[in-house]
Amino acid sequence: MRERGRRFSDAYFSLSVLANHESHPRLGLAIATRTFGTAVLRNRVKRIARESFRMHQHALPPIDITLAARAAARTALPRELRASLDRHWQSIAHRW
Repeated sequence: MRERGRRFSDAYFSLSVLANHESHPRLGLAIATRTFGTAVLRNRVKRIARESFRMHQHALPPIDITLAARAAARTALPRELRASLDRHWQSIAHRW
């Protein structure tokens, strides 16, 4: 899916978006152990991403989203990650 999807990215996240045949959007997470190391850091980013997706999924079209976290997300504050994801959801909803 990542090869065929439309890309959205910034310093913290890279998202690949592709239309699906469901009636709702779906989220897949790719949080690399090599990038984040400890489970605590990986799970923190996953929790933030899932919660942000839950808050915005009603505004998204029926798409599949693969979210990959970049190394900069490891040291970012939670509010920076949320702001980045908010911008991505708005951009996807606007452009899709």
